[in-house]
Amino acid sequence: MKKQNNYSIYTPEKIASSMVNDIFSEYFKNGNKKQLLDNIRICDISCGSGNLLIPAVEKLLKLSKEIYGIYEFKKEWVSGFDLDEHALTEAKLKIKLLLLQYNIDNVQLNIQKLNSLELDNVKYNIIIGNPPYLGEKNNRELFQKIKATNFGKKYYESKMDYFYFFIEKAVELLESNGLLIYLTTNYWLRADSGQILRNTLKENGNFLKISIYDNSLFNNAIGQHNIIFLWKKNLSENTPIFVDIVGKQFQVSNNEIYDTYNKIVLADDIERQFNNKIQKYSNFLLDDLVNINQGIISGYDKAFVFDKYDDKFKEYLKPFYKNKDIEKYTHKKNQFWILYLDKNININPKLEEYLNPFYDRLAKRREVTSQRIKWWQLQWAREQNIFEEPKILVRQRCKTNNFAYSDTKFYGSADIYFITKKTEDINLFFILGYMNSKIFLEWFRFNGKFKGKNFEFYATPLKETPIYYPSDQKELLFIENLVKKQIASYDEQTQEIIDNYFYAIFNI
Repeated sequence: MKKQNNYSIYTPEKIASSMVNDIFSEYFKNGNKKQLLDNIRICDISCGSGNLLIPAVEKLLKLSKEIYGIYEFKKEWVSGFDLDEHALTEAKLKIKLLLLQYNIDNVQLNIQKLNSLELDNVKYNIIIGNPPYLGEKNNRELFQKIKATNFGKKYYESKMDYFYFFIEKAVELLESNGLLIYLTTNYWLRADSGQILRNTLKENGNFLKISIYDNSLFNNAIGQHNIIFLWKKNLSENTPIFVDIVGKQFQVSNNEIYDTYNKIVLADDIERQFNNKIQKYSNFLLDDLVNINQGIISGYDKAFVFDKYDDKFKEYLKPFYKNKDIEKYTHKKNQFWILYLDKNININPKLEEYLNPFYDRLAKRREVTSQRIKWWQLQWAREQNIFEEPKILVRQRCKTNNFAYSDTKFYGSADIYFITKKTEDINLFFILGYMNSKIFLEWFRFNGKFKGKNFEFYATPLKETPIYYPSDQKELLFIENLVKKQIASYDEQTQEIIDNYFYAIFNI
């Protein structure tokens, strides 16, 4: 179940049936079927209205007929927990109606209102689920309560999602060789906030199957991108993972999916060979050569951003750009201006008079209430030099690698990253050529982050990107001159020369 902004989204029937079929097939794969059925203990710790439990119950009924010769249902076979009483009532009713179809009545169901994150001293051999998705940003009180518990202290990570806790609790509740199948968003595979979650799964068992979708499995959750994974609590069996990524299928072992940063990279043999070559021939990470800084967070754009230049505020106004202004190698002219008010600025009476109508809104910002900034300052102004010295411009989200160069004043918001030199001798043109190359895009496709069909060029994956950076000035100047041509006037043939240079460097 997904809960967000006071609404719930339940697992579609077809998806629920497929998940149940997958985990039952694995559970009954080996051993005595009667003994396995006798001992089965299934739980959905965020069961909602029972969309995953219902196909599980029906599957059990059919198996009981096959194995026992009669339709039978035992209370201890299935448990479901949630905090939504209305949903639980619906789940019980639907399961009882299903049981009646098989002439089974008067069965007490173990479906109850309970905070499953507090469950302890109970074990299951199958856990199924579609846990609630909630970000910490708008649900701080909920996260604070969990953080105060021993469970929360063990698993909490800054900027994590609420559903991480449900995966970790499922790992705890599974007995040895127990099976877990979950439907979630796919962001946690590579998210900075998913380190503890990935470690928990890595240190306690192995994936058996992973399916990744480039669209939402829910009609009313557009923009969400899902993963269904089957995992076994067993470290002794390093069985291959069956991977299905948007219809592309392959197998990979569990010990091959974790990169050097413990992020999960799902790549077939060809992709892994590509990754190995990039790492083999690289001699730096981008983080070794450049600073990667996020743009301005104003806290209230309406107060600070102008769509026209106002001469009476000329000492404060700076050219302000949107991320869509960034193109490959170059950028458009700014259409906006921003009042750049940082800790070094003193405002004059005219500006204070202009800002006064926004006082109530500006004064409520966290950094103002904690007295880190004055009420009229930008919430996060950043260091001014990153906007004014030579830099590479990065759109935080983009369908391809469109990175630009600027040596003029270019102020932008937090959906733009600014790449500047760590030392004066670093050649930004060479780095820009690499970042705009096909090689870079392929690396990021396998190892970076996505939001739907958009790459997410965030600071961490950019910093972790390997690069070949030559010591030979001739090589640096060769690419620099080509990049300068592209900045002056983009040309596909020139880009092909740049691409071929890097293909040759990495022996691809």
